[in-house]
Amino acid sequence: MSFITLYTNCKNDTRNTDNSFILKGRNSYFVDSYNGISIYRDNDNRKPLNGYYVIANESTKWEEFNVENGILNGDYISYHNNGKKFSEAKYIKGKLHGEEKTYSITGALSKLSTYRHGVRYGETITYYNNGNIESKSKIENEKTVESVSFDLIGNIESQMFIKDGRSITQTIVGGKVQVEQISSNYDSFEAMKLFNEDGSLKVFLRMLDEGDKSYLIELDENEDELKRIDVKANPQEAMKYFQYLPTFN
Repeated sequence: MSFITLYTNCKNDTRNTDNSFILKGRNSYFVDSYNGISIYRDNDNRKPLNGYYVIANESTKWEEFNVENGILNGDYISYHNNGKKFSEAKYIKGKLHGEEKTYSITGALSKLSTYRHGVRYGETITYYNNGNIESKSKIENEKTVESVSFDLIGNIESQMFIKDGRSITQTIVGGKVQVEQISSNYDSFEAMKLFNEDGSLKVFLRMLDEGDKSYLIELDENEDELKRIDVKANPQEAMKYFQYLPTFN
């Protein structure tokens, strides 16, 4: 027997014949929070919900979830208005634990994340509608430490990684690094490299603020200073670099 045939009134709870779930209207409950944990409560009596609930009306199902004393524990599933899944996850004592999947309106998997007691870790993957991977990210301590993105046919477009305490983000065209952005995780070092088609370094630039002055500094491959330009005092000289590095700021 479907959940629709069991529906009687969105303001009242309805149990199916084997008590495996409780049918409830979309606006019949609310969620508050205690110590960072969501508590699901009945709108009428404000008591915590208990059981496996299906949130629906005569034609549409929006959610289904299991709660114990108002706290998510077990499956949580939500749906697009067309009836296809929007997300599915598992909770333990109100915290995400295990895989969380989200889906496009067509039903294709769009994102896969992993949690451990509410903390995201491991690998997060996003997908194109054709099923190909759009991006992969490695998570440690809730921070992205590695990532790679792909075009629709699987070619790498960009990648990010940490090396020697610096976050490196590379833009890749035709399998070759075109631009590399560098950001220190420990100090104010910010720089960008631009490469020639043969992979050789075209220019290595750093922006440096000292008091009320801003400098554009050209470096060599060893990060030794070649030229320093006071941007305010010599804007025309600085513009020579900004013109072919429009993304650098």
